[in-house]
This record gives sequence, structure tokens and C-alpha cells, in this order.
Amino acid sequence: MVGFAVYCILARVMKAPPFQRGAGISPMTDGERFVDRLPRKKRFYDRHEHRTYEMTRAVAARLIDGPDLVHNARSYMERHMKDDPSQSRQYAVWQNLLRRDVQEIVRLLLEDSSNGAFLRDTQPVFFVFPLNDRKRILSRST
Repeated sequence: MVGFAVYCILARVMKAPPFQRGAGISPMTDGERFVDRLPRKKRFYDRHEHRTYEMTRAVAARLIDGPDLVHNARSYMERHMKDDPSQSRQYAVWQNLLRRDVQEIVRLLLEDSSNGAFLRDTQPVFFVFPLNDRKRILSRST
């Protein structure tokens, strides 16, 4: 995928319309721009890891645009993780992480490290995408 910065340069040179997504024309959100500026993981163990990473990038952009989604994650954790002894470590890690600034949460989630992989594998539910959006996001990992 060609980076957004390259697209902008080409758009200026060719006098193309603003960034296009789907059928309509819409500019990138602040969250999408923030996520796009972060270092992008390039190597994946398998297709599942790549798909998980792309979904997490999309969730991360939404999180920047709507920091109140942290409440969804806390609610999910209270319902599904808190009383499960097999998830006590994940629960503790995420309890601490969700107290931080949203931008820091996003950076750590998308980090290409063992910690980033752990966070992506154990993340609570922040947001559920509609099926069409999910298909579009997952198409980036093929």
C-alpha cells in the first residue's frame, strides 16, 4: 500500500481530488492521520497476525477520534475479564494501560514488539465495525 504522504504528493502534482475512501470523497480523520504517521509493522508470522494488526490499526484510529471508546473497553473488561482467573494478567495490564493518554495507548498497541503483539492479542473490545467496514479493513491484509 502506498503511503498517504506519497499519495498527497502525487495528488498535488496531478491536481487530483482529496483522499478517497469507498464511493465518496472524504478526508482522513485525525485518528487515521495519527495512525498513518506511526511506524508500520511490515513482517507478520501469518495471515491471522496481519489481519489482527489491520483491525487494530482501524480501531486505533477510531480511538484517537473518540477517546470515550476507552469506556467501552473498561466495560468489556468488567464483564468478561475481571472474574476470569486465566485473564488476571491481561486484566491488570489493561487496567494500567487504560489510565494513560489515548495516543500512548495507540502507540503501544501498534508497536512492532512482543509487548505490542501481547496487547493486540489481549485487547478488550473498544469498537465493533459494521460488516462492510470490516471487509474493507481486512482486504488490506491480503
